[in-house]
Amino acid sequence: MFPVTYSAQQDPSAAAKALKTKMKSMYIYQFAKNVYWPKAYTTGDFTIGIYGSEELFNFLNTSFKDKSLGQQKIKFTFFKSSSEINDCHLLFISKEQQAVIPKVQKTLNDKTLLVTEGENLASTGSMINFVYVQNRLKFQINKSKAEKKDFTIGQTLTKLAYQTI
Repeated sequence: MFPVTYSAQQDPSAAAKALKTKMKSMYIYQFAKNVYWPKAYTTGDFTIGIYGSEELFNFLNTSFKDKSLGQQKIKFTFFKSSSEINDCHLLFISKEQQAVIPKVQKTLNDKTLLVTEGENLASTGSMINFVYVQNRLKFQINKSKAEKKDFTIGQTLTKLAYQTI
C-alpha cells in the first residue's frame, strides 16, 4: 500500500543514503546563504559545483532550483571529471573523490569556497568539511583559510559548526 515505507523497509541503507543526501544539500544551501563573498563576486549567477555525487547534484538542482542569494540566481553544475571543474562560488567534492583535492585547489580561483567530506580535510584542504560524529552529519570550518580568501563566515554557521579551526 505504501511504496515509500515498503521501499525503506526493503533497503534501509537506501533510505539512510537519501537522508544523508538531503541533509548535505540543506547544509550546502545554508553555507551559500551564510558565507559572505567579496563584493566583486556578488554579480551574475551564483554557481554551486558538485563533483563526485550525482545524487547530491540532483537533489540540490530539484530542491533549490529557483532560489536566489540576494540578486544572484543559484545555478548548479555537476562535474563528471576533475578536469572539468571551473569557475564556481562553492564547490563540493565528495569523499570518494577526495584524492583530487590538492590538484583541484591549484586550479580554483579565489572566489571558490571548497566544501569536502572526510577525516581532517578542514585542517588540510577545505574551508568547510562534513564529518560524521556518532552517525550524525556535522561540519568543521577552517575560518582562517576562508578569511585568507576574503570570505566571511556568518555567525550562524560558526555557532552550528562541530569544530572551528
